[in-house]
Amino acid sequence: MSSSNELYKVAVYGTLRKGNGNNVLLSDSKFLGEGFTLPKFEMFSLGAFPGITGGSTSIKVEVYEVDSETLSRLDRLEGYRGIGESNFYDREVISTPYGNAMTYTLRDNSYNEYPRIESGDWLNREVVKLKDLI
Repeated sequence: MSSSNELYKVAVYGTLRKGNGNNVLLSDSKFLGEGFTLPKFEMFSLGAFPGITGGSTSIKVEVYEVDSETLSRLDRLEGYRGIGESNFYDREVISTPYGNAMTYTLRDNSYNEYPRIESGDWLNREVVKLKDLI
């Protein structure tokens, strides 16, 4: 365990969700629940994982309470080095059904060319694609 007792809420929407490979990083964290964000985002598929930017879609998230050590591991996974740094993802505080929580967002609009996940739910991305074909 970390020497800091401080806890942080984190909202995850992709490979950190249950049933996905990176969820193991949250195995020691308290699961608060799942729900949707306010309709302020767009989700894009970057191949094996998603990213979100500003937009008008609600994103399906799972919210966890994590300690500072777990938050550092999540930062490393997400390529977040700190405010003003050259980050792959930025860390942003968003509103969730479980209160404000940090999530990882893409700041660069160059991702708009990637396939959009219209449902806002990474785990249901295949279903959405099939529906769009009908």
